[in-house]
Amino acid sequence: MKIKKVKKDKAIKMPGENSCLRNRGIEYYRDDDILPAREYMDKVKVLLESLPYIKQYSGRIVVVKIGGSMMEDDSNMESMLNDLVLMKYVGIKVVLIHGGGKQITGMMKQKGITAKFIDGLRVTDREAVNIVRTVLMDEINSGIVSFLNSQEELAAGLSGADGNFINCSKKIYIKDGREVDLGFVGEIEYIDTSIIKDILDRSLIPVIATLGSDSCGNVYNINADTCASGLSIALGAKKMVLMTDVDGIMEEIDGGKRIISRLTARQCINMIEKGKISSGMIPKVKACIKALNEGVERTHILSGIRPHSILVEIFTDKGVGTMITGKDSE
Repeated sequence: MKIKKVKKDKAIKMPGENSCLRNRGIEYYRDDDILPAREYMDKVKVLLESLPYIKQYSGRIVVVKIGGSMMEDDSNMESMLNDLVLMKYVGIKVVLIHGGGKQITGMMKQKGITAKFIDGLRVTDREAVNIVRTVLMDEINSGIVSFLNSQEELAAGLSGADGNFINCSKKIYIKDGREVDLGFVGEIEYIDTSIIKDILDRSLIPVIATLGSDSCGNVYNINADTCASGLSIALGAKKMVLMTDVDGIMEEIDGGKRIISRLTARQCINMIEKGKISSGMIPKVKACIKALNEGVERTHILSGIRPHSILVEIFTDKGVGTMITGKDSE
């Protein structure tokens, strides 16, 4: 509740008060500032509901990956980034990872370059990888960090190629029994988390662009979901959240599609084998399964377009996306 301050040059006469109380710098509630009892209690219930989750995640690492069309809407991005700031201030160690596929394709089109994909993987030649670096670091990463630091220092931007902390090799991709050259597309070999932990120890949010490099200095583009999974594992994150354009994993039931609220990694594998998970969702689900198999406690897929979805998913009893757990008994 915001208390409106009384300006010195304007007097508000309160019921039953003498005019001698004017200009004392006293602040009053206006009639429309007093919350109705029901609304008051609703706010209290929300705060009380969030308490056990704040206790559970305070001091723990939560990796958040953003991507897709949610990054094209400035107001939506600002709302989501403010949610992450709130998470930081209740003690969660937030690590933010971003891709930028649509923005990269857009810049390539401006330069007259046709984007090429093989089974959803971007073919990244020398010219394309330079565009990837420019878009990810000079546009997206710097924009996110600038917004977060607009009031105070809250974030530090970097890519996995900085200090070679995400070490990559060239991805070997086999299609129809033959090796396909994807160019500068990276496969993560190992991650040196010291630079990320140093940023977290300074109470800042690391904002990481999905690039990596090899020992020869070659820079590689890394799939953002794969990068999020790798970092979650290396950092020992409690939770990984993949924010995308859709509400979560969908399943067709009684002729209509319904969002799955919760399922296990084993159930995800069964759905993939039965063709029940769409091709675009499969890389995200596989990234979640890998993270869970390597020690991450919870993974989530949810819409980054729905306002405040990450807060609802983390801090309330009923989430808005799909939570994937590692054990059938959870």
